[in-house]
Amino acid sequence: MFGWINDCTECLIVSKFGEETWHKVKVKANCNISDGGFLRYKYYHDSETVTLVVAAADVLGITVDEVLYAFGEYFLDYVRDNGYSNVLECLGSNMRDWLSNLNSLHDHLQASYPEGFVAPVFWSEDDKDAEGAIIVHYHSRRGSLLVPLVVGLIKKVGLDYFDIEIAMDQLQLQDEKEGVRNTTWRVTTVDPTMVHKLRGRKMRKPREGMEEDVQTYTTAEISNYQATFREGGTQASNLRVEEFVKRSFYNEDSELFHALTVEHYLYLIDYWKTTKIHDKWCYEIWSIQDDDPKSWAALKDLPARLNPDTFDPVHFGGKAPATGAFPPDENGILQSFPPKLLVTNASTGLSRDLIVSVTPNVTLKDAVYRNPEVEEAKIAEFPADIEDEIKSGESEIHCVVWNQNSQEAYHTFSLGDLDTTSTKQLYDLVSRTFDPIMINIQPAKVTVVDDDEEDI
Repeated sequence: MFGWINDCTECLIVSKFGEETWHKVKVKANCNISDGGFLRYKYYHDSETVTLVVAAADVLGITVDEVLYAFGEYFLDYVRDNGYSNVLECLGSNMRDWLSNLNSLHDHLQASYPEGFVAPVFWSEDDKDAEGAIIVHYHSRRGSLLVPLVVGLIKKVGLDYFDIEIAMDQLQLQDEKEGVRNTTWRVTTVDPTMVHKLRGRKMRKPREGMEEDVQTYTTAEISNYQATFREGGTQASNLRVEEFVKRSFYNEDSELFHALTVEHYLYLIDYWKTTKIHDKWCYEIWSIQDDDPKSWAALKDLPARLNPDTFDPVHFGGKAPATGAFPPDENGILQSFPPKLLVTNASTGLSRDLIVSVTPNVTLKDAVYRNPEVEEAKIAEFPADIEDEIKSGESEIHCVVWNQNSQEAYHTFSLGDLDTTSTKQLYDLVSRTFDPIMINIQPAKVTVVDDDEEDI
């Protein structure tokens, strides 16, 4: 199973029972992964996940089925919190269509996941033998292993998206008999008046003298799911770009495998979300689903700012993309190299690139203005006439964070400000599109305020 399941298991136990309980589960399961260390797009053997679930059941004093049921309920919250909320909301206007449309969503996402991702299959239909009920079918290559999880998930979908409580009567279990290829339930609403939320038909009370009227709601008429995913809406395109970059980054056979720092990664996703290549999106050009690696995206296919042949070391902390150069740490966190500082004297034109530590313990005065490299290059020195104005108090020194895109000052620090501002505060202040972060050291005339003027 992919790490989504393991990571969700950890989140569930930590959020409901606390870190201490999670640590007990890990010890019981002989799990050596550090807290928060499961990689969502890495494949873990099913036995590892099953061992975690069995350990959780033992530690919590409940059955394995109860753990899986709770997992199913929690999984819906988990995927919403991880960026899929808007997609799930437009899967269907009734529960029957919502569940059936999961397959289309999985089809689109499958092309974006690493090789080995095989989604379960759902389909549902009106129950011809029971008025007001639907039949839900579920097939998984893992057989009936996760059936309790699916029950918890489906009941949670009913409550969260359709505000109904449902009952699920299991009619058959996958592989319990030869030829039984799927698990099947009859699903009904606890409140019979809510049937329309289950299967899309709402009964109106007939007017006097008129026959009963039936109003039908269908996903085809109301949901924008098909438009979003089949016609390629912005939301779908953005999701596909993100998934394409992720699966390339985590595919060990790809030239992009661990080639990116977090700064490269974010830039590439933003760039490919907004920029087409020969009028096609990145995921329409390359696909690692093919057997031939020559057809996959490679370092040479990165945009100019990231392409090793055209890379400018002033950007991305001076770190050029390189295959296998930037593996995540043991917690799955990508390596980060914050933008350099480009310190320039506005009067002399002298400049110097700086790499500084991003920490609350180092002031900008020490990191920039009194930096040995800045002093050696004499960037903080001015022509004699300006130095005289500074000494006389006619002028003072400002350090201006410059917005290169708009060609205007973004923020101005006095020398006194530099004493009380840390490098971390600077990086928190500026937009991450500032790369490098340009700081102009420049003189400014001192403004004299008369005593009788109101200083606001």
